[in-house]
Amino acid sequence: MRLGRGFLDFWFARLEAEPAAAFRVTLGCVLMFDVGVTFLPHLDQWFGPQGLYEAGELDWWLAQPGRWSLLDAHSDLAALRWAAVGLMVAAYGLIFGLGTRLCALAAFVLLTSFHHRNPNILNAGDILLRSGLFYLALMPSWRAWSLDRLLGRRLGWHAAPLLKAWPVRLAQIQLCLLYLFTGIEKCRPGLEGDWLSGDAVGRSLRFVTIARVDWFSGLPLWLGAPVTWLTLAWELAFGLLVLWQRTRPAALAFGVLVHAGIFATMEVTHFSFTILAFYWLFVPASVLMDMRGQSSNGERRLLRVFYDTMCPVCNRARRTLQRLDWLGRLKFEDLHDRPLCEAALPGVTYADQLRAMYVLRPDGRHFAGFDALRALMPVLPLFWMLWPLWMLAWLPGFSHLGRALYRYIARNRFRYASCDSEVCSLHLKLLAGREMDDEVVRQVVALHERFSKSRPQAAASGS
Repeated sequence: MRLGRGFLDFWFARLEAEPAAAFRVTLGCVLMFDVGVTFLPHLDQWFGPQGLYEAGELDWWLAQPGRWSLLDAHSDLAALRWAAVGLMVAAYGLIFGLGTRLCALAAFVLLTSFHHRNPNILNAGDILLRSGLFYLALMPSWRAWSLDRLLGRRLGWHAAPLLKAWPVRLAQIQLCLLYLFTGIEKCRPGLEGDWLSGDAVGRSLRFVTIARVDWFSGLPLWLGAPVTWLTLAWELAFGLLVLWQRTRPAALAFGVLVHAGIFATMEVTHFSFTILAFYWLFVPASVLMDMRGQSSNGERRLLRVFYDTMCPVCNRARRTLQRLDWLGRLKFEDLHDRPLCEAALPGVTYADQLRAMYVLRPDGRHFAGFDALRALMPVLPLFWMLWPLWMLAWLPGFSHLGRALYRYIARNRFRYASCDSEVCSLHLKLLAGREMDDEVVRQVVALHERFSKSRPQAAASGS
């Protein structure tokens, strides 16, 4: 019974629409780039009646089962241009979410027509883009981040920002199978640029047809072996890694770095961006809402940062975060305000908060220490630009190092502090190198209460 219920939930549960909307916008941008940069400059040469693909060969190709095209061998240049314009219009419709389902279907049909008109110019990115548009036509991705939803509201139709899971699951399974069968194919003995021997990455960087630069051509092949084997293992295990929630962020982060590296070193057109568009479907909707700063119902989303206001190092960190908070997504709270903290962070003790900074997300989840800093990265635009640092923070090894470094700094912060008040000095002396036992916490509470009582008196005497 439980297994059947889990199966039904997997396929038909209601999901928040933000990941599908991010998938839609990204695919729309990729399609716009593909049409504008590759199709339009080469329309006549690639697809025209006097182009690279002869009419007789095209007639034979389209006569095969499952192949079709709106553009036959005799389509003139005007028809090709109108089809390309239609693709561009569909791309903008996807980006802005206007006529979303119709634009996705039109983009799939037109792109398939072009691809079947000349299959000799296709690569994996082209086929994956076509598949993504097909899945997008099945998704009501307009339910978030779209002009369709905005216009519906103006007309009095308030659609919930939810969608059924099954089209999202199909796209997710497509990505997992793509990696699995790619990995299996790479394990085939005798494959050129052997992956099992560790030569594949090194040979690819030497392949002048696709290599962007020749900087790596003189390096020995064995230097690329660790990356080759790690990438192969990740491809084979990707489906299992994203299935488990604890390993999913690391699997996705490694994939982002892999495809960014592929794009930086090889001429693969839009392949990296197309495959990364599928990654949005694995990202929690709450993270995407945090990045946007707005929930599905239009409410503003703020992350609350609980920090030690008596600690100079913590105050310095707060000022740094305030300077990086260009979009105003953070709200800072004093951890010594016990009623507020106990209500906001149930189960988190005073001693826990004295050990590390805490971040509370709008969905109720809280994070401490290095994990708190990592939770802040999606809402700080600087990390959108320095996104490799964001990805590295999720990888095993880097995350363990980050947690250890944070614990060391937090435990020894009194060494790096320069106090300008007696209260600050006393506070740090209480915490310096000591375990947060009941006695230390009691003394900190007493010090803070004395400090809190002194502030109104100082204000009264000053007035």
